[in-house]
Amino acid sequence: MGTQNIIAIYANDKKGLLSQILNHFNKRDYQIGCLNVSRTDIQDIVLITVEVVIPAKELKTILRKLENIVEVYRALAWDAKIVPLNKIGFYRVSLQLLGDSLWSLLQKHGATITKILDDSLMIQKIGDDDSLTDLYNQLDGKHLLGFCKSGLIAQQSMLQLDQFFIPAGESQPAHEPAYAPC
Repeated sequence: MGTQNIIAIYANDKKGLLSQILNHFNKRDYQIGCLNVSRTDIQDIVLITVEVVIPAKELKTILRKLENIVEVYRALAWDAKIVPLNKIGFYRVSLQLLGDSLWSLLQKHGATITKILDDSLMIQKIGDDDSLTDLYNQLDGKHLLGFCKSGLIAQQSMLQLDQFFIPAGESQPAHEPAYAPC
């Protein structure tokens, strides 16, 4: 059994890149929890975030293999218990739930109503797995009609971005990351 890790991959956006990356995880039958590909403000650079369970002794090897892909500039990993991956949760609930108790619950959990449909409401919340599950458990029952969550970006990976792509003539930033990569 492995530990849950968040891997941030900084790469040139090329066709077939995601397939090459996933091939490395699939060969070893690593369990992927979330996968997200995001454009950055640096032209043609994407940040790929993968939440994956990998045995600790194999982590450095997989990072090295990922960095051997021509388009990949850097692959970093953090323990998911130390650097949580924020996710976005979507909850579809019955309109019958609309009332003061729902407003209080949404305010308590920092959730918002994003759409009112004919028979239901769409609620959105950003947070870690525990906070999304907590809201789910409080909404659970006959009025909860649907739920899904998707991965976002680990904030630590954004702190690393400027360290690898510094424009010519500028110096390295003085700040240190809050968590050291593996």
